[in-house]
Order: sequence, then C-alpha cells, then structure tokens
Amino acid sequence: MQAKLLGVMEISFTNNQNETVQGLNVFLAFPDSNVEGMRSEKFFLRDNIVLPKEVKINDVVDVSFNYKGKIESISKA
Repeated sequence: MQAKLLGVMEISFTNNQNETVQGLNVFLAFPDSNVEGMRSEKFFLRDNIVLPKEVKINDVVDVSFNYKGKIESISKA
C-alpha cells in the first residue's frame, strides 16, 4: 500500500509484564473507498522495523503488512 507519511513519534514504555517496549508511532494518510478524501491512521513500528533515514514527513512510502495486519516493512516509494 502506498501512503503519505504525516508524522513520527518515538515511543518507550513498560507494559504490565515489566517489559520495556520501544518503537515508533507513524501517522499515515492513504486512499480508502469508505471515506471522502484520504483516511489517516496511526501504526506502531516495533524496534525491529526500521523507518529508512531518507524518508521525511510528507513523503510517499510503500507499506507492507503481515497476515496479522501489522507493518512488516516500510520504504520510500
């Protein structure tokens, strides 16, 4: 899926099992036939998924999802 990168926010917290979770929240806008215009969503990227350094806000990115609906990879389009 191609989407426009609207924002990035670093996340670090401790869950109920006292595990530290680190990653990024990425905010993406993409076409959706159920809405007029673009739909925007927040997605969490775990620390093993890397946002390429050349990607900047407002760039179009290619996003791949795994069978569970989680982002598997993200790259500049």
